[in-house]
Amino acid sequence: MATPIGTNEINSISRRYIYPTLVDNVYRSNLMFFRLNARNKKMLQGGYQIEIPLVYTRFAAGGFYQGFDMLDISPSDTVKNAAFDWKQAWVPVTVDGLTLIRTDSPEAVVNFLSFQFEQAQTELAEILGSGVWSNVVSNNKSIDGLQGAIDNGSVAATYGGLSRATNTFWQSNVSTITPPLSLVAMMQMWGACTEGGRHPTIIVTTQNVYNLYWALNTGVNSTSGAPGQAFPVQPQGVDVQLGQAGFTNLVFNGVPMCVDSHVPPAQMYFINEDYVYLYVNPRADFNMKEFREPVNQDAMTSLILWAGNVCVSNCLRHGKLLGITS
Repeated sequence: MATPIGTNEINSISRRYIYPTLVDNVYRSNLMFFRLNARNKKMLQGGYQIEIPLVYTRFAAGGFYQGFDMLDISPSDTVKNAAFDWKQAWVPVTVDGLTLIRTDSPEAVVNFLSFQFEQAQTELAEILGSGVWSNVVSNNKSIDGLQGAIDNGSVAATYGGLSRATNTFWQSNVSTITPPLSLVAMMQMWGACTEGGRHPTIIVTTQNVYNLYWALNTGVNSTSGAPGQAFPVQPQGVDVQLGQAGFTNLVFNGVPMCVDSHVPPAQMYFINEDYVYLYVNPRADFNMKEFREPVNQDAMTSLILWAGNVCVSNCLRHGKLLGITS
């Protein structure tokens, strides 16, 4: 005897067997989204917008003194706020009535919904992965991505509501190299992004540029395969966290270099993750709405919702190399 499949059972099956796997796989589908979720995810409960206080200058007063010297105790204005809007993403999963008739058993429904949610997972991963690397300019509904956040004003003149022309501390390090890729150019960018013990914690690039760096390590010409240098010029290794998640990587100055397919061509990003945050609202952290039936269709639809943003709090500690064509 057939078991009727109603809205409540569809919701139960989806949430119990499918939804947790979907969420985990979306996080693991994109390098930077996975990395930010693992290291710097912050749950933020409400608020009109996301605001981050920035220390942009030193105190005007303070120093050495002796005996009865008069001390300047006037206050110093050292903080500005960067403001970021909430960004939202969604993917629908829709099931029609005839399909429910044809899959009129719990096992059949699980198989069908698994297929539907796998497609939704792929789409949501692509939406968010592209958003993490957006330029902040082309689509104002998208995540405030790293392509615009790590910039000197040539791509995104304004970031977090602050003009980069007026606030020079809000500019990142940007350099266009003369090909081919060299360790000297990489080291110069590393130094520009470093202050004391604060240095890039991950380097992200395209597959083509990653191959060029691999060639520098191995001494093999990345295009022809012919032998080049007789010995590796940088130590190779692997970041355990990334390796366990399936992201292969090389190492530069002790930090992982990885590939993210959403990085623009011929670019390499030096990122200090201590100053990059993934803000997410708990009401829309891949929340799955219950399946609902429209009044004028024999169908049911569920929505997977996400709301948050990626925010950089210190642009000067990041950089990017451009023009890496060979």
